[in-house]
Amino acid sequence: MKNESRKKISTFSVVAGILAGMILAAAVFVFGYLYFIIGLRHYDKIDDPIEIEQDLSKLDVPSNMQEGMKIPVIQGKHITNILIIGSDTRDPDKHGRADAMMLLTINSKTKSFHLTSLMRAIYVSIPNDPDPAYAKNYSPDYMLNASHTWGGPRLLMKTVQRNFRVDVSRYMATDFGGFKEAIDIVGGVTINLTAAEARYLTALGSGSFQAGSQLLNGNAALDYSRIRKIDSDFNRMGRQRNVISALFKKMTASNPATLTETVKVLMPCITTNLTDGEIMEMILNLGSYKSYKLDQLMLPLETYKAMRIIRGMEMYDINWAENIKALHAFMES
Repeated sequence: MKNESRKKISTFSVVAGILAGMILAAAVFVFGYLYFIIGLRHYDKIDDPIEIEQDLSKLDVPSNMQEGMKIPVIQGKHITNILIIGSDTRDPDKHGRADAMMLLTINSKTKSFHLTSLMRAIYVSIPNDPDPAYAKNYSPDYMLNASHTWGGPRLLMKTVQRNFRVDVSRYMATDFGGFKEAIDIVGGVTINLTAAEARYLTALGSGSFQAGSQLLNGNAALDYSRIRKIDSDFNRMGRQRNVISALFKKMTASNPATLTETVKVLMPCITTNLTDGEIMEMILNLGSYKSYKLDQLMLPLETYKAMRIIRGMEMYDINWAENIKALHAFMES
C-alpha cells in the first residue's frame, strides 16, 4: 500500500511539475510577446527630468497668468497624467505644430479617465528652454502650440505644467493617421454625427452617412476628426476627443487577441517617453479599466469670448484662475 501511495504521489508530482512548467512557459511567451509589441514604439528617453517649478512670482507675465500661477500644482499618487499630442510634421528633424493636445488623466481613486482638450492658440507663458535650433524664434509669451514647435514634447509639457498647474512628465505623440488602421482592426467606431457632419463626410467621399449614430471605419473616423470648415476649431477638438474615446471603449471591450493586434498596430505609430514597464502596467490594467468611466472637458471655458488679437494673431487670453480650478476639479472627479 505504501509503495502504491508513493507511486501516486510521484505521478502527481510529475504531472504537477509538467503543468507548472507549461504555465510558466506560456507566461514567459506572453510577457515576451508583449514586450516585443511595446518595443515597436519610438522611445524618446528624456534624460533631464521635468521638475515642478517652485517660484513663479518673479516672472514678467500678465496679471491673469500670475493669478493662475499662484495655484499649487495638483499632485497625488492616484493621478497619472499623459499628454497626447497630434503633430502635423512629416520631417523627423522637426517637431512641427501640435495641432491636437489632450491631457489624459487616469484617476485610480475615482476609477475615471478624464480627457481634456487644450486649445492650441491659448496665450501662455513658455519656459525659456527651447531647442538651440529654435532659440532665435523663442518668445516667452505666445500661443501654446508654439512651445512644441520650439522645443518638442518636453517644452510643451513644461509649458502645460507652468500654466495649467498639473504634474505631467509623460507623453504620447502621433499623427492621427496612426489610429486609422487600429480603428479598422476593432471593426470601426460608433460616432453620433450631426446632420452637417454627415453631409460633409458624404461629400468628402468617406462613405454614405446620415445624422445620428453611425459606424465609421478608419478612413472616415480620420476625416471626421479633421473636420473644421463646417463650424470651428473648438468643435474639431470635440471630434478628436470623440474618436479617442470611441477607440478606447472599443479596445477595452475587445477580446484579448483583437486587443493585442490593435496595440501591435498602434505602437509603430507612437512616439513616447513612457518606459517599457509603464506601458506594460497599462496593458495589464486594461481589464480593470473596463469599469472606469470616461468623460471630457475642453479649455478654455470661455471659448471665443477669450479671443484677442495679440501681435497680429488670434490668441485666447483666458481667466487662468477660473480655468485651472475647473480643470483640477475635473481631474479629481
